[in-house]
Amino acid sequence: MERQMDFDRVSRESLIHHLRDALPLSARPRPALLAFLRARGAIGRSAPRLVVVDIFDAGGAQGLMCRFEIAGETDASSFVAQLTQLALDRRHPLAQRLAERRRRAQRTGAA
Repeated sequence: MERQMDFDRVSRESLIHHLRDALPLSARPRPALLAFLRARGAIGRSAPRLVVVDIFDAGGAQGLMCRFEIAGETDASSFVAQLTQLALDRRHPLAQRLAERRRRAQRTGAA
């Protein structure tokens, strides 16, 4: 079990490293984040393009987090959300790696 936890930690750290190397990343909000941004008045009716500017591991149930900005906004405010609340372009190699990580987490019941 300890060996599996070490592998998971190393895998997570490797993913964070690769994501940081690819920054800034273009993404779009998933439905829950889109609703949150609309409720806060941060966006209008259309789904905005987001720009991920940082990735970090919050640990525990929070897991991988990101700081993002709304593309095209002159105001430099940024937001923080779980990385799972954003969708990267499916053609991006890291998007495929994240999707596999989500599937594995759902099978094991982990975050």
